[in-house]
Amino acid sequence: MSGHGSGSPGRGAPPVEPPARRRPLRALWCWSSGRDPVRGRKHTGRFLFSRMLMLPALTFTVLALAGTAYFDVHGRTEDLRGRYAPALVELAHTRVSLSLAQAEAERRLGADDGEPLPQTDLVGLGERYPSLVTAASQSLNNAVQTGALSKAQEQEVRVVSGLVVAYDDWIKWADSHHDSRPLRRAGMEYATTLLRTGSTAVLNRIGVLEADLRAAVADLSGWRAMFAVTASAALLAALVLAFVFVGLLDYVRARLRVRSPLLALYALPVLLVFGVLWSGVTVQHGAQQDVERSTARLGRISVPRAAGPERTEGADGPDAAIEKVDADLAGRLRGTHPGAWVLASVLALVVGAAGAVGCGLTLRQYGREHWKIDWRSA
Repeated sequence: MSGHGSGSPGRGAPPVEPPARRRPLRALWCWSSGRDPVRGRKHTGRFLFSRMLMLPALTFTVLALAGTAYFDVHGRTEDLRGRYAPALVELAHTRVSLSLAQAEAERRLGADDGEPLPQTDLVGLGERYPSLVTAASQSLNNAVQTGALSKAQEQEVRVVSGLVVAYDDWIKWADSHHDSRPLRRAGMEYATTLLRTGSTAVLNRIGVLEADLRAAVADLSGWRAMFAVTASAALLAALVLAFVFVGLLDYVRARLRVRSPLLALYALPVLLVFGVLWSGVTVQHGAQQDVERSTARLGRISVPRAAGPERTEGADGPDAAIEKVDADLAGRLRGTHPGAWVLASVLALVVGAAGAVGCGLTLRQYGREHWKIDWRSA
């Protein structure tokens, strides 16, 4: 039994594995710094040529992913600011205007078997009621023009517009028969049914549209999958880039005896890109949260019961409350300076791309003589 003569390791000795297999991080460092566990440093010309291509490619990948993540957030902010918030403001105006129009009609024509105002014989519904109905119709049209509504929602708005016309016709019919209690009462009941009663009533339909748009606002103002994937990929690519870059600096210092502050200078713009884009994302997300909170405030604005002109007009009225929410939101969004952040982000990406090109050109300068030697030896 000659176990020793076979050259096998002793029973107590652990099996010997290559260091690269035992330590993945060590193997990754050897790869990034051009180390060969057997032959020492890798060939200078080939290593520098590979890094001349790899470093700019990795940098452009990082910039592309980070830029995609930022502009995804910015695009959603623009949609919220330019489409969804204005649409919800217009729908709130529609809901309030119709509620005020109904209150005005009831005040002039009498509600719950009440008597019309004495001046109804002379001026009918007056000026306030038709102006409120006209404002409601205009607000519906404005909501469609924002572009926030889907095709189905636009069709629903057209249905609501038709119901508003029918409602107005019944109110006018009741006004034309205001001296007959049964006819006036019938006209008011039909109009009230169109406006308020049942799930298909005008105000309920508008409420459903507002709820759908608020749900869309909540979705757009959250951290969506597109941003999470691209931001995570950008961070991972940046870590790989940092590993490759540090290994390159180690190789250049050991093999070429060059510390190369120029390479480090060209790599700094990538940090600038991350700083600028992350700041922009934070500001944009804050703006999105402002839109979500403001649209929730719009949904809570309503018309009080027995809403006469003295309770609904002026600084304390519901229309003024809607305008205040709209103005506050517009002011906060202007304060985020979205155009300035876009410009800063684009400039940071351009500077980062220029840094990537500078890294490639610097490595070309370092490796040019070695490539000439390789060419002659070939």
